Amino acid sequence: MASTKIEVAKRDTGLKLVIGYLGDALRKADVEVLTVENTLSKLTLNSGSSVEGHDALALELCDKAGRKDLVGKDPLETALIRQWTMASINDSGDAGKSTAFAKEANDQLVKNTYLVNNRFTLADIVVFANVHPWVRTLAQPKQVEFYHLVRWFDLIQHTIPTSVREQAQLENVAINPDECAKSVLAAMPAPAAKAGSAEGKKNKNKDKEGKAAEGKDKSKAKTKAPKPKPVAEVKPITPSQLDLRVGKIIECDKHPNADALYVEKIDAGEEELRTVVSGLVRFIPLDQMLNREVVLVCNLKPAAMRGIKSYAMVLCATSADGNSVEFVEPPPGSKPGTKVYFEGFKEGEPEAVLNPKKKIWETIQPGLLTNENLQALYQHPEGKVHLMMTDEGVCTVKSAAKGTIK
Repeated sequence: MASTKIEVAKRDTGLKLVIGYLGDALRKADVEVLTVENTLSKLTLNSGSSVEGHDALALELCDKAGRKDLVGKDPLETALIRQWTMASINDSGDAGKSTAFAKEANDQLVKNTYLVNNRFTLADIVVFANVHPWVRTLAQPKQVEFYHLVRWFDLIQHTIPTSVREQAQLENVAINPDECAKSVLAAMPAPAAKAGSAEGKKNKNKDKEGKAAEGKDKSKAKTKAPKPKPVAEVKPITPSQLDLRVGKIIECDKHPNADALYVEKIDAGEEELRTVVSGLVRFIPLDQMLNREVVLVCNLKPAAMRGIKSYAMVLCATSADGNSVEFVEPPPGSKPGTKVYFEGFKEGEPEAVLNPKKKIWETIQPGLLTNENLQALYQHPEGKVHLMMTDEGVCTVKSAAKGTIK
């Protein structure tokens, strides 16, 4: 009997591609692969414990195959890989969601060869599989619009062996990156003509003729150079821009239009309770939601979720194996509305509303983690750790050590 069995859902193309890419290394690790009709893939260890969730399964398989180079060199990089993996999943087939993700990935790839820290990782394999159906339908003008994503896609489809792609039923997509690049360059504004160029000489002659028509004025008019436009100060992104507060769940019911969502009424120290929609039905029973003290992100742009607008987000930690999700809890004695901050960033002023275009939350979130002592923290890209806290103490989780927070 195999020490590890993985049941791969028929539609889980990303996981199929990961399995094919790891190939012989998985077989040597005694991993049995089965294709099933289930909507969710599942990995079962010989001990009887199991792992679910696209990102957790893919990471577990890389670990079994001894391919730690694919899963991140530190917790922050692993968190980024998991973030890209999960964000690319579109089980509903919603075209709008696919386009929105493509724009985000295209922006990420403007100055990057790969999705995470400029090296080939698990994120590139899984995201490639998940965007394949969308990229396959792109006409030439759209390939130009999403040039950076298309350039990356072509690189990945030539990095992954053809036999592995075909095994996952991901055929080669005809892309001509050079032609796309030419179209991108052609659409850019033409540079100003230099004095020594033919165009420059032509303009110079016209200028002389104009002067002659005005009375052959030999005096040289002094032209004032235009004043340089003031350069807008680029504000560095820091955790102090998040408006984090203690909240208390006063009411909670299942969303009338979505089985996986709760609708909560949360006291955040304001006159009115905040309505918050959270995807926690699979992880936290309804009777364990009421009267819980939580940490809220209060300055995200309100978002409608299946017809109900959510005015904040509850922070939760996901365990390292992806099997459990639990609340980040403020320290005892923290009242609703109490400020939550990161060590060293208490004095910063939060944004009134986070501008989605500036991607403040998206920049900070991959650094939100838990440590082996079950403390919530922010790890700066340079490695420095800042604990999440209130004036009463440090925010914690019950059991999700070395997990990710989102």
